[in-house]
Amino acid sequence: MMYWTMQRIWEGQTVAVLASGPSMSKSVADKVRHLPRIAVNDTFRLAPDADVIYAGDASWWRRNPEALQCQGRKLTIEPLPKVRPDVPFEVGILQNTGREGFDPSPCCLRTHNNGGMQAVQIAIHGGAARILLLGFDMRGGRWHDSGEAPTSAKQFGIWIHRARALAAAVVDRVDIVNVTEDSALDCFRRHSLDGALKERLAA
Repeated sequence: MMYWTMQRIWEGQTVAVLASGPSMSKSVADKVRHLPRIAVNDTFRLAPDADVIYAGDASWWRRNPEALQCQGRKLTIEPLPKVRPDVPFEVGILQNTGREGFDPSPCCLRTHNNGGMQAVQIAIHGGAARILLLGFDMRGGRWHDSGEAPTSAKQFGIWIHRARALAAAVVDRVDIVNVTEDSALDCFRRHSLDGALKERLAA
C-alpha cells in the first residue's frame, strides 16, 4: 500500500486544528481563516477552504462525498496496520502505527482513538511550531459529526487519557495551545483564542 507522506509545508508556522466539539461554530472557524487549517470531520462545512480535510473513519468519507470537492488535501488513516480503508482515490492514507504516543515518520500516525489528535500529528509532521486547538471540548453536548451518536462520558475520558500520552511525547517538538473555551482537555497550554492570536502576531 502506498502511504501519503506529509511534507513540512508549515515550517515554523502556527496551524489551527478545527475539531468538531459543540463549541465549534462558523464565527470560531472564521477567526483563524488567515492561518493554515486542518478541518476534522464535519467541521469542513464551516471551513471548506481548509488546507487539509481529515477524517479517520472510512465510512465518514462515504457519508460526505461533497468533502471531496474541497480544494484542500483529503487525508485519512488505515483502520488497522496494513489494512487499506475503503475510501475514494482522492483521499491520501496515512499509516497506523499504534494507539498512543507519536511516530516521527511523516507518513505515520498514532490513533489515540480520536481524529482531532490524529490531525494534531499531521500538523506536527507539517512542521508547525505552534498548534491551536479549536473545538476540543472533550465534554457534553452533541459533536458535529454526521451519523454519530452523542459521545459518552466514558469515551471523553479515554480521549483525554490518550491525549495526555500525545502531549508527553511531543512536548519538546511543538507548542500546542488549547484555545477551546471550557475544554476538559487538561494536558496542553491554555489560552483564549484572541490572546493566542495576539501572541502569534507578537512572535
